[in-house]
Amino acid sequence: MNSFSKYSLYNAPQDSLAQLEVASRSFGNLPNLLGYMAGSPALLNSYVYLSEQAGSMDLTPTERQVVLMTVNRFHECRYCMAGHSQYAETQGIDMEVINAIRDDLPIGNPKLAALRSFALKLAEQRGVVSQTLINAFFDAGYNQQNALEVIALITLKVMSNYTNHLVGTEMDGASIAKRWSPISER
Repeated sequence: MNSFSKYSLYNAPQDSLAQLEVASRSFGNLPNLLGYMAGSPALLNSYVYLSEQAGSMDLTPTERQVVLMTVNRFHECRYCMAGHSQYAETQGIDMEVINAIRDDLPIGNPKLAALRSFALKLAEQRGVVSQTLINAFFDAGYNQQNALEVIALITLKVMSNYTNHLVGTEMDGASIAKRWSPISER
């Protein structure tokens, strides 16, 4: 049984309220994840800030989703995998790429495949990766800034994926249609 409080606009800690109001207006409702994160204004505010910063990265929207969804898969986060799948579809991101990540299949685009491999190894090995992997990432057309942006995106997913696992976040919104479970459970 989940013993964590999920906050709303009516009972959230004062230092979380502004972020919840903005999110509620943006999404048309308050995502369950943010309701739980509101229990720690530091977590919520950090997550929102880093999410906003992701939009100014050199990585393209598709590349950002490849990293985010790769980490969602690695962490087996059902809530975030569904949410990012729904978001990717509404943003016109190639669903073949998204479905390849969801189903743990190869990505046909070599550059995106190199990005996926780099992000996965970086997450799996907690930042300790081989020079061979770094060279393959750079040879695929990425640069040092992109490598550091991957770290920021992994950090973003650690915040959301770990929160979802800890509190048992319930599915919500349109992402319900994009439910996902790890292959080992299918």
